[in-house]
Amino acid sequence: MAYESTVTSKGQITIPKDLRRKYELEEGATVLLIPSEEGIVLKHRVVELKSIRGIMKKDLNLEKASKFIKELRKEWRL
Repeated sequence: MAYESTVTSKGQITIPKDLRRKYELEEGATVLLIPSEEGIVLKHRVVELKSIRGIMKKDLNLEKASKFIKELRKEWRL
């Protein structure tokens, strides 16, 4: 199913309600806009900062923190 939205004079679009519900996009949520050959990909940005803080605080394991960050980056790639 495809959805359509209009760009406002301020460059804003409205994400349809059923997509916001499906992807749990609430007011203030951060999304990524990724340029691609076919157009723009919009991706919900979910980062668990508590996980990073826990890794660093618990045992100051930089290798473990680095691995966690690399895994997050892989998720963000297309």
